[in-house]
Amino acid sequence: MNLELNVLNIKDIRFGDRTSVKDGILFINRDELQTLVAEDSSFSAVNIELAHPGESLRMVNVHNVVEPRAKMDGTGENFPGVLGQMKPAGNGRTRVLRGAGIVTIDRLSGIRGTVIDMTGPGSQASPFGSLNHVVLDCHPVDGVEWVDLQYALTIAGAKTAVYLAEASFGQNADTVEDYNLGTLDQTGKAIDHLPRIAYIYQIHFMQMSASPKAPVLYGDPVSKLLPTIVHPNEILDGAIVQGLWNWCASTYCIQNHPLVTELYGRHGKDLCFAGAVVMIATPVTPDNKRNAMMAAKLAKTVLGADGVILTKTGGGVSNVDLGLTIEACEEMGMRTTTICQDMSPDGSSDGALLFNTPGALAIVNVGPHDVPFTLPPIERAIGGETVNDMPSTGQIVVLGYRLSDALSLLGAWKIKSQQI
Repeated sequence: MNLELNVLNIKDIRFGDRTSVKDGILFINRDELQTLVAEDSSFSAVNIELAHPGESLRMVNVHNVVEPRAKMDGTGENFPGVLGQMKPAGNGRTRVLRGAGIVTIDRLSGIRGTVIDMTGPGSQASPFGSLNHVVLDCHPVDGVEWVDLQYALTIAGAKTAVYLAEASFGQNADTVEDYNLGTLDQTGKAIDHLPRIAYIYQIHFMQMSASPKAPVLYGDPVSKLLPTIVHPNEILDGAIVQGLWNWCASTYCIQNHPLVTELYGRHGKDLCFAGAVVMIATPVTPDNKRNAMMAAKLAKTVLGADGVILTKTGGGVSNVDLGLTIEACEEMGMRTTTICQDMSPDGSSDGALLFNTPGALAIVNVGPHDVPFTLPPIERAIGGETVNDMPSTGQIVVLGYRLSDALSLLGAWKIKSQQI
């Protein structure tokens, strides 16, 4: 697969008479976009707002963040299985509006919604404080089921992403990024002296009630997914979107997956990027043991991995699946490195990971999921009047997992710790 990301850098977003890009400024016809999003019967009203870096503004009840992207020259489908037809992602040319984000608001989210601040410490901790955002504040109709609203918001974000990116067609790219690993028999042929590294990617977790409509992988809710090999380009090009919960990985961070792009950047230098396996986490035994064994087997016997990088998603139960997968990989002779959260209920190191795997010697801890962030008052809020019963514009305290992607499990974090 050969994927070309045709990148335009966006410096500002403004409302205008016509949706277009000129001199790095994205102009949006507000009425036109509002009409497009409001087509869904789950919404009683749609407000389109803008948010800029440094603005005294807070977005609450955040459902997701998406980067504007669209396939060019008929070289593929936009979000296949979600918007587009069921065709492989990861090939052809994709227009990217880098520096822009689309924020969807879920007014029924309650404690599940996250927060984005555009100024102050919250903006510095989240990867989204530095972007220019189009905010889709979609008010639900009375009586709509939450899972139906979630699905409608996912579709709204994807449609807006394509609409905005397509408006930039005809503009010359600022940069072009090429992603090409070739087929399995080609990968590493000229660099077989380097260690082969595979990526095992938990894309969803079944700890909470799963939505039959969450279009996680090519439009499928993946509740019955067995470990599956995917090309890394598929991850970057819209085959995977955020599932039911916006706690660990927005669609934006999946589109710009830091681990995938880092492995690509090191391919042929100090490692051979062998490919990726996607899997889910489940609280049910023996399903979790089966998934762990099968994911490790694919990495070893099909991708030929010497080492594996693993990431998790969701809450505490998915740590157990992670530990089981690490154990299976190590038993098959693959060295492992993983990214996970500290899930200790009392702050002690004993229960931080919720698993005890002697072979897990390389662990990147992104910090306690419930570390509190105190965010100062701001002038304006979008998405709701309160956060945890506190006024949205006042000083609020939110736990780390509710500050959008601040504790990213995909490697997108901006927070660092230092031992003194």
